[in-house]
Amino acid sequence: MGNSLMYSLLPLEAVNLGIPLGLVGVLLSANRIIRLLSNTWASLTFERLGPRLPFIFASILSVITTLMYGLGWGFMAFLLARIGWGLAWSVFRHGGYLAVWSAPENIKGRLMGILWGGMRLGSAASVLLGGVLYDRFGYSNTVLVIAVFSALVIPATLRLSWPQKKTVSKIARSSTLTGLQFALRNTSRRWISILGFVNILFEGILVATASLFLASRLSADFSILGIGTLAGALLATRFSADLFFAPLIGSISDGIGQAPTMLILALVIFLGMLGAVQLDGIALLLSLVCVFIAGSGMFVTGNAAASGLASSTHRPHLFVGFFNTAIDAGAAIGPLLAFSLIDALAGIEYMYIAVAALLLLVTLRFWWVQRRNPLDTISANV
Repeated sequence: MGNSLMYSLLPLEAVNLGIPLGLVGVLLSANRIIRLLSNTWASLTFERLGPRLPFIFASILSVITTLMYGLGWGFMAFLLARIGWGLAWSVFRHGGYLAVWSAPENIKGRLMGILWGGMRLGSAASVLLGGVLYDRFGYSNTVLVIAVFSALVIPATLRLSWPQKKTVSKIARSSTLTGLQFALRNTSRRWISILGFVNILFEGILVATASLFLASRLSADFSILGIGTLAGALLATRFSADLFFAPLIGSISDGIGQAPTMLILALVIFLGMLGAVQLDGIALLLSLVCVFIAGSGMFVTGNAAASGLASSTHRPHLFVGFFNTAIDAGAAIGPLLAFSLIDALAGIEYMYIAVAALLLLVTLRFWWVQRRNPLDTISANV
């Protein structure tokens, strides 16, 4: 919950925390950068220890990092907190993917939607409640409240009934490069990894700059609600879309195929961003809502596609780890790229359109690869 809160509040509170605005992108990317290494570590940890100990560790670490966000100890302490959260998230996410790739092909999309819907419920509550609390009670009090809610996961983790850990006699030496080899051997796996990178690159740019974009574009008529509240509500739409729309979109993709579904969603995202940068007021907000809903479906469907493709490898967790690393690379680069243009918001608007167009082109390429390679087609009939 604390991680999601930072995307709406940190750009607004950075100066008061003694953090230069130009370094906000670094902080929002730090948890993604560390995951370029920790995803493989999480994969191997699950092989060796099973799920119980990694999940307990990640639950405790997530609460500690949230508390650190509110201490006001400066850039370095905040950076350590972001790195700590990156380690925890590698564990949380990998555990969820382990469950999905073992499911039948005709329900992978729906299961991925349910998985991310549950994860995003906490994110939606965090940014929505956090935005309201921030506008009324300030930053430190808001972070403390969110940390208390985050701590509820610890007793729940301790009480869960875990499967018995399987004994692993010998595990082959592995790295992120091993996962890269799995990806490069197959055209569909190669392009779904590229697609995952570009999709999250776009989302990372948009989510990291949404509050500043709204502040620059909305008129005084919206000031009564507060930019923090509006940004929180908008980001809550993105996160809650995983809860309310992702299972439905996942089910549709199980029927018509992941690649055609993603092509439709990428087109919606591109058209929605055209509307967002050209319109004002309510029309702007509605355009972004459409983008976030389509982005939710794009993310879930892409992850379901990657999960299905992973099952064709003899060590599927390595490809999943690499795919996670690819999307984390996009998420890490997104805020850095966006905040490098922070002094020229018009540049960010052009970037919105350029990256949305790139996403559409890459999705079209993945759809074409799937169409030309029937054996790789991901659909309900596989």
